[in-house]
Amino acid sequence: MRFSLRHWWNYVLLFILISGVLLWRFARLDGRLVFAALVIWLVAGRIFVPWIIHEHVGFFNRWVFNDYRKANQRYRQAVNSGRATGCAYCALGSLAYAEGDTHEAARLLEEAAARMPGDVPLRVVLARALINTGRLDEALEAARECLAISLDNPLSHTVFGDAMVAKKDFTAAASAYQKALSLAPRAFEPHLKLGQVYVELGYMDEAQQRLRQAMALSPGNPDVLYWWGKLLYAQGDTKNARKTWQKAVEHRPIGDHTYQVPYKEIIAALSRVNTP
Repeated sequence: MRFSLRHWWNYVLLFILISGVLLWRFARLDGRLVFAALVIWLVAGRIFVPWIIHEHVGFFNRWVFNDYRKANQRYRQAVNSGRATGCAYCALGSLAYAEGDTHEAARLLEEAAARMPGDVPLRVVLARALINTGRLDEALEAARECLAISLDNPLSHTVFGDAMVAKKDFTAAASAYQKALSLAPRAFEPHLKLGQVYVELGYMDEAQQRLRQAMALSPGNPDVLYWWGKLLYAQGDTKNARKTWQKAVEHRPIGDHTYQVPYKEIIAALSRVNTP
């Protein structure tokens, strides 16, 4: 959630609102004057700093009205002005990432990272976008930046593990995920990713333990369901693997690319067990 709060226009708006309410409450100022002052300031913002208005409207379109198309348009207008805040670049980049446009997402998130130097979650999405575009060395650098910013944030270790997986260094990835798990034992993602790495390393008992825990923590997550089905299939339990992958398809939005496992990969797995 990226609301562009740190802008001078917002501070003036808050001053008008708070002082107006206080004057209305304690000095009997006509409330219509307070409302008029707010309207005037909103109009002034639309005229003189339209990019911040676009950012705010984009935020409400995305998080309140769930209209991603309009949110995309508003954030794009803000960014195209050349004066948008880092939050606008971050929000538009995350929308591009969710829509599967990873090259555009990486470009926008790199700009956001330059404007927001201490932001770990931003760099996590950036690193994953870079991995998806094949820019593995740059993704690893973004992951290392996360660790430099905060060693206590489990996301820092998780994304470093992601970069190691992309480079096929599964031992280093397992170590990173274990650290993330120690920092956030109730988060499903470290369990899931550690389970995946254990599968790659051939540690099937440990993989089952981690994936079972991921299922307990997030039973409706399509990525968790896919990997749990994959484990069941590897164990010869085709019937339950089919049920699990069917559930993954039902829970997986087709156009949402924020999940790790592509929709077509889940469909392919389900087709494989349905083929006589």
